[in-house]
Amino acid sequence: MKKNILIIIITIISLISCDKEDDEKIYSVCEGDTNTKKELSAKEYHVLINKGTESPFSGALLDIKEDGVYVCKICSTPLFHSEAKFDSGTGWPSFDDAIKENIKLVKDGHRIEVICANCGGHMGHVFYNEGFTEKETRYCINSVSLNFVKKFTNENDTNK
Repeated sequence: MKKNILIIIITIISLISCDKEDDEKIYSVCEGDTNTKKELSAKEYHVLINKGTESPFSGALLDIKEDGVYVCKICSTPLFHSEAKFDSGTGWPSFDDAIKENIKLVKDGHRIEVICANCGGHMGHVFYNEGFTEKETRYCINSVSLNFVKKFTNENDTNK
């Protein structure tokens, strides 16, 4: 029994140290159908390419409330408008609508995966009939899959 506990502890420690090393790695991927290379951190690669999930409440885009558009981290395809974002309390950015021509929905076991229609990057999953908004739709998206592009207004103009 003690031997098994020791093995589990050693395994956990080795996984933690591997994660630290992996966070420093940079991966290159092609953007969509182009030959343009995009660099991704290990965490971004894990989510976008290996279809992983970031930890809840850890994403940089979770609390953004500004006007703008959320674009794919790999190819910059616009995927979600800020007006569709809402606070679901689940720990990931949530949207009740998407720019539908720019996403694909793919059956993923008992869930439905959301991917970028242009480059195939994994965004997260979509859930229905949960009661969060009138649209009864929640796109549960990983922050590391997206970049936020703030809407340009005259207030942003520094040439006043």
